[in-house]
Amino acid sequence: MSMSELERLKKEDLMDGLFGISKDKKTDSVMLKEIPLTELHPSPQNHFRVENDDAMEELSASVREKGILEPFLVREQDGGGYEILSGHRRRHAAIRAELQTVPCIIKKVSDEDRDIIVADSNLQRPYITPSEKAWAIRIKYDAIKRKQGQKSEIESKKVPGALLNSAQTIAEKMGLAEKTIKRYVRLTYLIEPLQKWVDEKRLPLKAGVQLSYLPEKIQQYLYHTMNAENIKVNEEKAEELRRSLADATTMDEVFQAIKPNPAAQKKTKLRTEVKVNKNLQRRFFPPDYDEEQIQQVILGLLDGWAIEHNPDYKNEKISG
Repeated sequence: MSMSELERLKKEDLMDGLFGISKDKKTDSVMLKEIPLTELHPSPQNHFRVENDDAMEELSASVREKGILEPFLVREQDGGGYEILSGHRRRHAAIRAELQTVPCIIKKVSDEDRDIIVADSNLQRPYITPSEKAWAIRIKYDAIKRKQGQKSEIESKKVPGALLNSAQTIAEKMGLAEKTIKRYVRLTYLIEPLQKWVDEKRLPLKAGVQLSYLPEKIQQYLYHTMNAENIKVNEEKAEELRRSLADATTMDEVFQAIKPNPAAQKKTKLRTEVKVNKNLQRRFFPPDYDEEQIQQVILGLLDGWAIEHNPDYKNEKISG
């Protein structure tokens, strides 16, 4: 066996081990060749955003100096060209480095295995946003579900993995709880602007999961209302919105459900602005005074003191 053939087999074993694809010598084939960059096309199942950040600048510089050290993994497309299964960031770096061709491992795989490879290549990245992780898990989740419904070509029966549901399968492989997997899958049903808010930590992930159960039209109304009014929603509020807006159809219904309650905000403010321990309350106030009455007295006294001693104080009326 020649060294090139040995190297090819090593690369084949590496990719099979890396992406967990079973190898059937009768139906599966792998080859390594140089392919023009113009013939490589991103996979439609890749939801990872390639950014022109510092990491990309470093990768591009490395490609200019050393070339592509890790071959792309691709499969042939119907009608010509190749679909990238692994190497979307390397493609972008190669374009920036003005390479003409790049080394590629060409592999014949099913759509299900294609989805699993793309998902795994994204999940192995050192940094991935919650929405990108959600889509990678969703794609893998759906692919495993489809594979479990297929018959094995060798055994002509349900594949062994069908004994487990796909969430369990992914959870075991990733070392995550099954409920966490299902939560990420659910996040993909959130509209894109709200997914971006989850990535930016403007919307908590669990709150996003709750909102994802609402119809897309209602999610759009929520996004526009929250954005215009600068309203933040936590998990508890999102769960409440999920219930109250389940049958909503109009923007007005959404606004009424999400708009801040001035009375509740004022009450909360009065209760949290000044704290008095129980001993002082018993010492200075009648037993029948509740917390809000105590707060009103204290704030009134502070207001009088500030008027006398603080020239910059704005004398705002304290209403009960």
